[in-house]
Amino acid sequence: DEAKLKRAVIERVSTRLNKKPFEVAKHPVGIETRVNDVKKMLENGGNMNGVHVVGIHGMGGLGKTTIAKAVYNDLAEGFDGATCFISNVRENARQHNGLVNLQKQFIEDILKEKNTSLCDVAQGKIVIKDRASRKRVLLILDDVDSVEQLDALAGGRDWFGSGSVIIITTRDEEVLLADNVKQDEIYKPQELNEDQSRELFMLHAFNGQQPQGEYVQLSNQVVAAAGGLPLTLEVIGLLLSSKKNVQEWKDTLEKLKKIPPREVQQRLKLSYDNLEDLEKKIFLDISCFFIGKNRENATYMWEDCGWFPNAAVRILVKRSLVKIDEGNQEFEMHDQIRDMGRAIVDDECSRKLQKKSRLWNNQDSWDLLQRK
Repeated sequence: DEAKLKRAVIERVSTRLNKKPFEVAKHPVGIETRVNDVKKMLENGGNMNGVHVVGIHGMGGLGKTTIAKAVYNDLAEGFDGATCFISNVRENARQHNGLVNLQKQFIEDILKEKNTSLCDVAQGKIVIKDRASRKRVLLILDDVDSVEQLDALAGGRDWFGSGSVIIITTRDEEVLLADNVKQDEIYKPQELNEDQSRELFMLHAFNGQQPQGEYVQLSNQVVAAAGGLPLTLEVIGLLLSSKKNVQEWKDTLEKLKKIPPREVQQRLKLSYDNLEDLEKKIFLDISCFFIGKNRENATYMWEDCGWFPNAAVRILVKRSLVKIDEGNQEFEMHDQIRDMGRAIVDDECSRKLQKKSRLWNNQDSWDLLQRK
């Protein structure tokens, strides 16, 4: 009847207005092909219950999260608001009550129930399975690194209604296989090809302009050394965009060539090494403490230290070492860059906690506080 129709229209319009798409990438080179590959796998897959699962597996910096965001943007409108993108599962699960909090996010996003009280993970699993099994949902689990995390958030395909889509990104293929994701449901994106790598690098290093003179050959050598990883091409490209002479380019290229192709964090560290001391301190603070936190409180702290944070943060954003969510002004950081920052802190003194500049691991902090 008309009253039901009005309610349905209002609910549908409100859902679409409130679901803001993710910003996928400033320069989404090569993304469209990868997104189409994943969507084809979803169309061809599905079990007896009609639940479609795709795992996206690959090393850090390859663009797994970017692909997942782009797929989410393409598909979300067709799920009437029953969508949930859980970012940084690995990192968030390690926090106090981490898995329970992630279950609460699922319940709020999919079931539209706020302030749900959960005693533990076991209760959360019961609530999700009981309530979500009647809904057609779109669920993205980003950066999963253990079966325990999958078990807490998507313990079985019978947890979800027919037509549901589950996408999992991970660096560890064994996590997917242990959760009964079949080989033909695992997408392994390849590195960017030479043309795509060159295009992405040019966009970051020269703002899309064609290089001139010696920079042509140097650019080709940097692209070859970067190994087709989007994150490396972005960070190195932005680093070199600030280099004003050929010799600085040559020095950076020589350092890049000495680092093995799979050592992504060491390649990213080239950009960190070119920061000023105060910029390094603020970068390490963000990587250890302020990811997902509003920039305001951190800025007050840095100002009290006399660190000129606004100028430093602008440099970090320009180098793509830090991103800032435009909506809620929270710091964001790629997990490889975050891990690189924390590794720098860990390397200060691997054995003596009291000699480290920062303690970001909860257990380390607790161990130190318990000592006399």
